[in-house]
Amino acid sequence: MISLESWWWPKRPVRVPRARTAGLLAGLGAALFGVSAVLLKTGTLGWDESLFRLLNEVPAAAASVLTPLSRLFLPAGIITVVALIVVYALARNRSILPVVAGAAAAGVAWLLAHVAKAIADRLRPYQVTADSVLRQQPAHGTSFPSSHTAVTLAVAIALVPFLARPLAPAGIGYAVLTGWSRVYLGVHYPLDILGGAGIGMAAAAVILLALRTLPRRAGRAANGHNAADSTESREEDSRGRADGTASCDPSAATPVRPRHWRLGAGQAWPQRAAVRRRA
Repeated sequence: MISLESWWWPKRPVRVPRARTAGLLAGLGAALFGVSAVLLKTGTLGWDESLFRLLNEVPAAAASVLTPLSRLFLPAGIITVVALIVVYALARNRSILPVVAGAAAAGVAWLLAHVAKAIADRLRPYQVTADSVLRQQPAHGTSFPSSHTAVTLAVAIALVPFLARPLAPAGIGYAVLTGWSRVYLGVHYPLDILGGAGIGMAAAAVILLALRTLPRRAGRAANGHNAADSTESREEDSRGRADGTASCDPSAATPVRPRHWRLGAGQAWPQRAAVRRRA
C-alpha cells in the first residue's frame, strides 16, 4: 500500500527560489498593491480611465478576434487551465506538494483580495462609465482589486518550482492575459489588475518561503526519529549482551542512508531515513 508520506516529497529536483528572492517578490507585491491603493484613495484615476477605454473599446474587427480569445480566461477556463497544470505537476513530481502549494496560494490570494474589496468598495467600470463595453454577465462584488488576477498569478508563481522550465513562464503569461481579459470584458479597471497582481505576488512569495522551511523542519523531525530509533536499538543490544543473547545480525542497527531531492541552492528535500530492525 502506498503511504501518504511517500507522495509528500517530490521525486525529482525542484527549483525553490532563495529566501532573499522570495522576500523581494513579497516586497514588490506589497509595494505594487500599496501604490495602487494610494492612487485609488487619492483619486488619481485619469490615466486609469483612459487606459481602460483603450483596452475595452476596441474596433469591431479586433473585437471579433479578441472576444473568443477572452473566453479562455473566464472562470471556467481558469479552473480548467489551473486543474490541468496541477495534474501535470502532480504526475511529474509524483507528489501532492504542488497541489498543496497551489491551493494554499489560491486561498491566501482570494482571502486578501476580498478583504481589500470590502475596504475599497470601488464600483465596476460598466456601473459608472456610460460608453464601456460589457462582454460578459455582470460581475458580483466590487472592482478593486481583481481577485481573478490575484488568484491566477499566485497559483502560477507558486507552481513554478514544480514545472518544467518552458512551462513556468507560460503559466505566468496566462495569469497576465487573465488580467488583460478582465479589462477587455469590461469588469475591471487596469488599476484593479495592478492591485490584484500585487496581492498575487505577495501570496505566492509567502508560499515559496514556506516551501523553503519544510525541508529543514522535516530534516529535524527525521533526525529526532532516527536518534530515538538508534537509542532504542542500542538499549536492546545492551540488554541482549547482559543476557548473553546479543544479536548476530550485522544489520540490526545499521541506518539506511536517506535519499534526498535537490531543492535548488544547496538544499534538499529529505525523505525520512529508516532504521533496519531485527526480524
